[in-house]
Amino acid sequence: MPGLEDTVEPVGELPGRSSPVGLGVAMRRSAALLARLRPPAFLPRLDWRSPRLPLVVGGAMLGGSLLAASASLLIGHEAPYRYVGLPSVAGPLADPRRPRPPELFGLASPAALPPVSSLPPPDPAAPRLEVDPALVETVEGLALPRIAADGRQARHVYARGPDPVAGAEAPPLEIAILVTDLGLDAERLTQSVALPRAIGLAHTPYAAHLPSWQRHARWHGHEVLLELPLQAADHPISDFGPWALDPAQPPPELVAGTRRVASRGEAYLGLVAAGGAFAAAPERFRPVAAELAARGLGLIELGEPLLAATASANGVAYANASGPVDAVPEAAAIDAALARLEATARRDGRALAFAQPFPLTFDRIWHWAQGLEAKGIRLVPVSSFLAEP
Repeated sequence: MPGLEDTVEPVGELPGRSSPVGLGVAMRRSAALLARLRPPAFLPRLDWRSPRLPLVVGGAMLGGSLLAASASLLIGHEAPYRYVGLPSVAGPLADPRRPRPPELFGLASPAALPPVSSLPPPDPAAPRLEVDPALVETVEGLALPRIAADGRQARHVYARGPDPVAGAEAPPLEIAILVTDLGLDAERLTQSVALPRAIGLAHTPYAAHLPSWQRHARWHGHEVLLELPLQAADHPISDFGPWALDPAQPPPELVAGTRRVASRGEAYLGLVAAGGAFAAAPERFRPVAAELAARGLGLIELGEPLLAATASANGVAYANASGPVDAVPEAAAIDAALARLEATARRDGRALAFAQPFPLTFDRIWHWAQGLEAKGIRLVPVSSFLAEP
């Protein structure tokens, strides 16, 4: 075979890049060169003299150009995302073998603790501030409320005392309001204690630092309660968390779940719940009601009184709260709901309702409460509505 230098004609100077002829001339001369070469051993069937060869060569050249352009772009954009240096790590690394706590929403919120005052509560009618040791027992590692040896119960000990200002001339009509779903927002917790002291505060068991925040509320004069999550009727569309009690659970699991929730708070007078899925089978609530009665806790049911008969039959001090008054979170709608609450009090002599922890709700309730006595209505604690079993 003649040498390569003997078979290739000099190409000469190609036309300028602006000429459409240049690329075609180069492709034809490249094809002529390849046609004179022996085909590689791994391509024995390829016809190097095919008239389509210029198209193949042109496609390869175009693909190579695009690949080179892409590489240049990637290299140009890579520099801003490179680490110049690695951050230093102080202290030992966490042990990967140590088990992590279960991922439950809320248990890390709020991150801050409430302020603590060494002064006595400013309200002489405030609930007992500290936990009464006679009302606590430990069961399987859980600190739970209990009835004291002398018969004292949490629903009485941690209730507000009589109002020293109210006397024989106190307005005869009574209204009580309970704010629910507190505990996952430090700002809402701080705002809630600025409400009138007779308003009760119910906290979610999923809140962090819950005993401290409940003590903070008692110091400001508020009764505190603990929410008992019950599975929603439309579960899983509405999900009340991993501790929600399911009516399909056997009685021992319902009791264990109730104790788990009850151990989350301290010095509270009762639990707050909405019937939810238990409405279809209220008899399934019996183990829960019996546990509450045995521990001296009251029960306030939100919305329809679906559990009233079961609670009363099992010796639970029970009350039903209508609402929420802020079902429509608008000022005019909240004012209208509070006006309907007044009408209920005039009709029945008293009324109990609950509200959600919205800043707008706090604002409307605070201003509404300022004019109640002029209307012949008195704001009273939630505990006064608990009917003795």
